Amino acid sequence: MRRKLLLSYAVLVLVIVVPLSVVINNALKDQLVTQYEAQLENEIGLVKEHLLDIDLDETSFKEFAYGVKDMLDVRVTIINGSGVVQADSEENPANMDNHINREEVRTALSTGTLASSVRYSSTLKTEYLYTAIPVTLKGTHYIIRISKPLFELNEINDTIKRYTMLSTAIAIILAMIIAWFMSRRITGPIDELTKAAKDISAGNYGKKIYTHTSDQIGELTNSFNHMSVNLAVSMTSLKQRNVELEAILNSMINGIIAIDADKNILMINPICFEILNLPSDYIVENESMYKIIRNDELAEMVEDAIESGISQVKELSYIHLDKILRIYINPIITNEKDIIGSIVVLQDVTQIRKLEQMRSDFVSNVSHELKTPLTSIKGFVDTLKNGAIGDEGTALRFLDIIDIESDRLYRLINDILILSEIERMDKDYDKERVEVCEVIDEVVDMLSLKAEQKSIGLSAEKDGPMTMLGNRDRVKQMMINLVDNALKYTEVGEVNIKITSTGNWIKITVSDTGIGIPEEHLTRLFERFYRVDKGRSRNQGGTGLGLSIVKHIVLLYKGKISVTSNVNAGTTFEILFPKDSEQ
Repeated sequence: MRRKLLLSYAVLVLVIVVPLSVVINNALKDQLVTQYEAQLENEIGLVKEHLLDIDLDETSFKEFAYGVKDMLDVRVTIINGSGVVQADSEENPANMDNHINREEVRTALSTGTLASSVRYSSTLKTEYLYTAIPVTLKGTHYIIRISKPLFELNEINDTIKRYTMLSTAIAIILAMIIAWFMSRRITGPIDELTKAAKDISAGNYGKKIYTHTSDQIGELTNSFNHMSVNLAVSMTSLKQRNVELEAILNSMINGIIAIDADKNILMINPICFEILNLPSDYIVENESMYKIIRNDELAEMVEDAIESGISQVKELSYIHLDKILRIYINPIITNEKDIIGSIVVLQDVTQIRKLEQMRSDFVSNVSHELKTPLTSIKGFVDTLKNGAIGDEGTALRFLDIIDIESDRLYRLINDILILSEIERMDKDYDKERVEVCEVIDEVVDMLSLKAEQKSIGLSAEKDGPMTMLGNRDRVKQMMINLVDNALKYTEVGEVNIKITSTGNWIKITVSDTGIGIPEEHLTRLFERFYRVDKGRSRNQGGTGLGLSIVKHIVLLYKGKISVTSNVNAGTTFEILFPKDSEQ
């Protein structure tokens, strides 16, 4: 702006000074020409009178012209009525053109009076002032013309131009200096306003500027300061609200998506990325909702909310995500009842539905498992009551069956109670240092008789004492379940227990040479009541909860469990427990 002001002042000075100088220069030139004309008119009058007095003829015109030139220092030309030059004090008349069309000659001949003109002389290369007057000598008309170069006039004109240029330059310099000081006074506060505005645009809200003027700039400054303070307060409040809103959205367990009327995403909270399996750096804001909503039914629900203001709640199976989502759709409606978008709330109910299904399956399985032995017990009791008790052999056989079913029922209830207790625990507060090798020895001693009865080898390999933190009885229960399970499904060969140290972990493997497990069953092996061969499992007296108990005990002590198996070749269970840190 300052540059524009300086340039404006310079242009203003030029616009004023240059035309003024031209006007003054022309006026002075006209005044000088007028003075020269008056002087030449007086002189040519004297020349005419002198010519008439001496009564010359054409042959004496040349001497007369030279004499007047020497006396008046002017150029003298005598021209006849036809425009032919008879004599000239500067040139040979024979070399001169006919002068009948010269302005001053033509005017003098036509009017019979004195005439003057200013003209550039191509012969002498300068401007001349010509004055002509008619005269009659011996009945013949002549024109006496005297002329004088305007050297002095041109010198004066050049001097005026030089002074004009000098005065213009001085005026421009003075104007620029004045303009610079004035522009500083005017633009200084504006520069501060500009700098403060840039600071505010960069986020430095509350910026103030100070001025001592009370003019429009001062009023503008005060208004700016007031605006800056209000903006700082508003932005601080807005940032606080945004932080609170972001914290609320980030803390929610449900996904939220705000969609505008053009079906573009306005806002999305982080949990949505997890629910929809999107990369955390995936850019979706201001993008089309179809970039992340890949379910036709959900897309139609959003469209209905935006176009018709319909609220909906529905559970959808997101096939490609293998999830079940509970969807809440509501339109965004302004105070003027205009629909400007839609809110989508996503709740991942996959685990809830799986747990409900597991609970339903568990209740169903428990009911079935309890019903089977109870049905047998009730049937044999009814048979005994109806007379079979009188047959001692039959009665004893029935009582043995009732005893077996009662034991089976007891084991089932006991396993259910153990599993229920472990599932309710997120941490075992009754922990101690457990020497795993000692527990293995006890389990081997306990089950060696069962192994001998089936002619199966049962052995344990230990790398030395190894200690973990846990409940000794639960660790022992886990090992009994694993080894007993291996013995049940091994007809020929052996069951081997191996304990090794792997970094900060205790590694326990239980391997057998039994019937093995088909690969499709491995992922469900630790589910409650899941049996690979239901008939064989019941014949072996299993409850279907043993491996589920094993898994929950392992998880209770922050361990890991895995299984590998080959059909008719055997199965290996591998368990990792964290070592006791003080070991």
